[in-house]
Amino acid sequence: MKKHRQSLSIGAKTLLSHVTLAVVVIALASIISYTLSYQYIRQTRVSDLVEKASRIAEGSREAPEGNILPKKRTVRTFEELTNAKVFYLAEDNEIILMSQEYPEPPADAPHPDGEEAPAVDDEFQWVEVADAIDREFAERVLDGEKVSAMRRFEFAQEVVIFAGAPIVDDSGTVRGGVILAQPIESLRSLSRMLRLMLAVVVGISVLLAVLLAMQQTRMLVKPIQRITRAARRMEDGVYAERIPALPDNEIGELGHALNSMSGRLMDVIKNLRKERDKLELVISGIGEGLIAVDTDWTVVQANEAFLELVELDSAADFLGDRDEDVLFDPLKALLERCMQTGESEELEWENASQRAIHADASALKDESGAILGTVCLVRDVSEAQRMEQLRRDYVANISHELRTPLTGIRGMVEPLIDGIMETEEERQESYTIILKETIRLEKLVGDMLDMSRLQDGRIQVELEPMELPGILEAAVRSMKGIADEAGVDLRVETDGSRLACMGNEDRIMQVLVILMDNALSFTPRGGTVTVFARDEGTHIAAGVRDTGCGIEPKDLNMIWQRFYKADRSRMRTTGTGLGLSIAKLVTRLMGGDISVRSEPGKGAEFTFTLKKV
Repeated sequence: MKKHRQSLSIGAKTLLSHVTLAVVVIALASIISYTLSYQYIRQTRVSDLVEKASRIAEGSREAPEGNILPKKRTVRTFEELTNAKVFYLAEDNEIILMSQEYPEPPADAPHPDGEEAPAVDDEFQWVEVADAIDREFAERVLDGEKVSAMRRFEFAQEVVIFAGAPIVDDSGTVRGGVILAQPIESLRSLSRMLRLMLAVVVGISVLLAVLLAMQQTRMLVKPIQRITRAARRMEDGVYAERIPALPDNEIGELGHALNSMSGRLMDVIKNLRKERDKLELVISGIGEGLIAVDTDWTVVQANEAFLELVELDSAADFLGDRDEDVLFDPLKALLERCMQTGESEELEWENASQRAIHADASALKDESGAILGTVCLVRDVSEAQRMEQLRRDYVANISHELRTPLTGIRGMVEPLIDGIMETEEERQESYTIILKETIRLEKLVGDMLDMSRLQDGRIQVELEPMELPGILEAAVRSMKGIADEAGVDLRVETDGSRLACMGNEDRIMQVLVILMDNALSFTPRGGTVTVFARDEGTHIAAGVRDTGCGIEPKDLNMIWQRFYKADRSRMRTTGTGLGLSIAKLVTRLMGGDISVRSEPGKGAEFTFTLKKV
């Protein structure tokens, strides 16, 4: 009953809101319609009166004696045609005069002084316009302006609609004026009629609005009641509930949505189970090991990565008996310690394959803070430790590479300071060694700075369209002297096409010089170093090919590392070990890649790619 009363209350409120809205809208529309209609009628009436005054003024002509007043019967005709009182204006020595009728005496009344009464056509007199408002209105007419007003004038003694127009002769001179005065009562009667019509329309509209509001309220509330009943049954667990006879509107869409929701609720539950299974698959597929146990030491979750890292076949083999000595007892102790303290714990050890394993364990707690179990994340940190070792080696290599030229410089400077070098030849030899070691040190520092800037992204390469043959020739010319000194034939090889590509000339030259310097170092006297470029369809390939000693397979993946140097016994010169690393970073910065092919004793071929134009 309470729900029924509530639904009735909702219906009553909805009906009241609909009726109120309709009444407000109708009232506003009526007020606006009345205002606009009244203004239109008023403006039309005034405009029409001004037009009539203008026509009367145009039809008036000046009498021979200068009297602009027409015959009285003419004035009467004007008044009947215009339904307005007609006044004439004249100006005499800045005195504004207005025509007025003589008061009509009784038929048997004698005329003063024994004279006869004036004829009917002559029953007009000129009176002075003394009132300031009247005078201002008349002056505007006599100034040649067409005017209108709706006010009380002294000469009319009531509120009327006035319209005035000047009388202009053929020469354009204003000789007088005409004023039409129409009672406002006619406008008021039209206004009353308009209000009456609007009142009838408003009454009929409100009645229709109430009827429509009642109908709309019934159409709105009944589906809501059915939807509410169905929702409450679904709340009670009846998920198969359906709502019949729904309207084709937003409420109907709500009902259809509720029907669809009730139909799919079991599907949602099934989907939740599927999502749980998918989550288990995700946990099983991640690269890091994960295991979760409860307070009873039951495995809640354990993925394959965990079993692979601890090198066991199943989680049961890992847990077993907590008091039993097993291979991974330290990890079991970590979980138990975390479960007892509720704090995060971590452990690092090496498994049977000598891989470094790191474990992070955290306690699982409920809302009250009670410990429900422990989850542990296990990951292989061998690569991280290797990178840390590489960092240490990098620092050691830098120190070694810097110390070697500095030692050479010091070894020559000290004898020079002590005066041991007595002959000029010995001193020049020392200077040569110092210069050589200084150049080596400068090259090392420059390579290190380039490497740092490339890795930090501080070097920006602007790519532009270019053709490679000219760049290859320039690179070969820059290394020609070194190649001749080493007794190596340095040549250029292209496929004869334009080899148009997107790149940066300075950076391409840098890569080519690095590759040529590397090839000249490993190519014996009498060998050949070829700088080549070819169009491979999707990109342009360029590089350096030599006939040197080649690269051992074990070194192929290591040559791109910083400071890595292959067998120095086969090198003609010593380098910094940074060249190929820089070449790889520069090539990738231009959007390409670099690779190497080599067989021991048959030389090597370094190739880098560039985007085509």
